[in-house]
Amino acid sequence: MTQILHAWLEGQYAGAFSRGSSGLIRFDYNDQAPSTPISLSLPRDGGATRRAAANFLDNLLPDHASARQHMASVYRAGSIDTFDLLAQAGGDVAGGLVLTAREEPPTGGPLLLDPAGDEDVAARIAAVKRTPDHWVGAATPARFSLAGTQGKFALADIGGEWYWSNATVPSTHIVKPARPDVPGLEEVEVMALGLASKIGVGAPSARVLQMLDQTAYLVERFDRVRSGQIAVRLHAEDIAQAMGKGPDEKYDVTAQQVIRLLREQVSDEVAYAFVRQLAVNTFLGNADAHAKNYSLLLRPDEVALAPMYDVVPVGLYPEFDQKLAMRIGGARRAAEVTPAHWRKLARTSGLSEDRVAESVTTLARSLREAVDTAGVDSSFGDSVRSRDLIRRNTESMGTG
Repeated sequence: MTQILHAWLEGQYAGAFSRGSSGLIRFDYNDQAPSTPISLSLPRDGGATRRAAANFLDNLLPDHASARQHMASVYRAGSIDTFDLLAQAGGDVAGGLVLTAREEPPTGGPLLLDPAGDEDVAARIAAVKRTPDHWVGAATPARFSLAGTQGKFALADIGGEWYWSNATVPSTHIVKPARPDVPGLEEVEVMALGLASKIGVGAPSARVLQMLDQTAYLVERFDRVRSGQIAVRLHAEDIAQAMGKGPDEKYDVTAQQVIRLLREQVSDEVAYAFVRQLAVNTFLGNADAHAKNYSLLLRPDEVALAPMYDVVPVGLYPEFDQKLAMRIGGARRAAEVTPAHWRKLARTSGLSEDRVAESVTTLARSLREAVDTAGVDSSFGDSVRSRDLIRRNTESMGTG
């Protein structure tokens, strides 16, 4: 029997994901689908790779099987199979999609407003800190799916009050409780996004949420836009999805491959914007910036690089792997990166060495100044100020 997941893109019917007896998943656009593509990896001309549709869906779910198992139990899905989970949780996912098991408009009826009280949110934060794979509460009426490895959940801000998200109520924020064994991580991640925004690299608003006796990192979603009381979904996909890769391949994607994809399918300008984000992640010590930590906003008339997110300065925590998820000109660790490495990345990727050099130098100088003017006086600020990496990259890059 063929299984179907219908895809609604920003409220319009876009087509359907289907899986037949062979197990192969495909996506077929509806003749009246909006002009925005579902994914760069799923072109309208049918040139998708064999695994692209399956990987696209897989990237909408948590990485770990244990998190999916809990999700299946709470949502009463038949299994942790991608189709079974998204049939239950596809009401609120990354980007502008809503996925449904039936070909009926998901937002045609009344709003499903389920308040999330202070006690509810505090209990959910505590539960995630206690059991990181329990992203969804058994008594929570929410219907959402988020990707990644760290426990998190979604909320919708409506008129200054919190609600659980679903197909009719898009989430506006993501709540990510820090692991108890990583002190200060919530504050540090807020500072990192704030610094990125201050130096002109787009980043969403973030803060530490205090809910009763619990705290968590709270970030506004870049794939939502305010429109009256209820937010509107904007379509987006991460780079792994755009390349047709699965979540288990997110560390296999190189910076050169990303730049090549952007230059061939989007524009050189977006490729340069990606290099800027890569540089900021490197300077702030976020070695874990893999292919799912960069995203594209897909609009009817253009494709743009999404604002930065998941900027986690793991360099402050020696227990984390410090190898760069994406090498820079062959350098394996942030501390090794020199001006020559940026020039090599540009040269091997077909970008202007001088333009990349100037951009990276400007970012490094701006970041050093921003730490002082923003009053970042924590150990994080001290680490940015004192890092040889910043000093090296604020010097003249020469000709390499």
